[in-house]
Amino acid sequence: MKNTNEKIERIKQFLTLYVAENGFPPSVREICSELGFKSTSTAQYYLDKMQDLGLLKKSCEKKRTLTLPVSENTISYRNVPLVGTVTAGIPITAVENLEGYYPIPDEFSSDSELFLLKVRGFSMKDAGILDGDKIIVKKQSTADNGDIVVAYFDDSATVKRFFKRNEKFILHPENPEFSDIILDEVSILGKVCGLYRKM
Repeated sequence: MKNTNEKIERIKQFLTLYVAENGFPPSVREICSELGFKSTSTAQYYLDKMQDLGLLKKSCEKKRTLTLPVSENTISYRNVPLVGTVTAGIPITAVENLEGYYPIPDEFSSDSELFLLKVRGFSMKDAGILDGDKIIVKKQSTADNGDIVVAYFDDSATVKRFFKRNEKFILHPENPEFSDIILDEVSILGKVCGLYRKM
């Protein structure tokens, strides 16, 4: 159930950002590409669930039939800074350099400090985070098991799924070609709460 709810939330966030940037909703195939679904039937399963929950409305009158309820379309935005690059691969030295601002809906924790990072690498591809994506990060210094975080260690930063086991910190990639990073100490720079991808 937790995984289903996470997928639904990611689709909702993607729809909101896509409509804000393009003025119309994405196609089902674009949702598949964004979420890493291998078939349109998987995406349709989640879209049907969202419709049942009242999170999505569909009309038969248009080709791109996905629409958010009115309350979801009348949201406010704020500009969030893109502050540099982080790897989803072998950790590299963190790069901090203000590159601009992007409009992000307030639903991404309006009371929290947010920033964007450009992703380099493919170690998180099975979580739908691809090379060139911009991740939306909520600044915080703690994380729960299973959170996708920006972690900092040995003067390097990386995006991984976080676990703590037996007093060890595990940074787990979502790509079988990469290995876990196991550490005695690590700093959490923030929790990934969304994705900004130019289609």
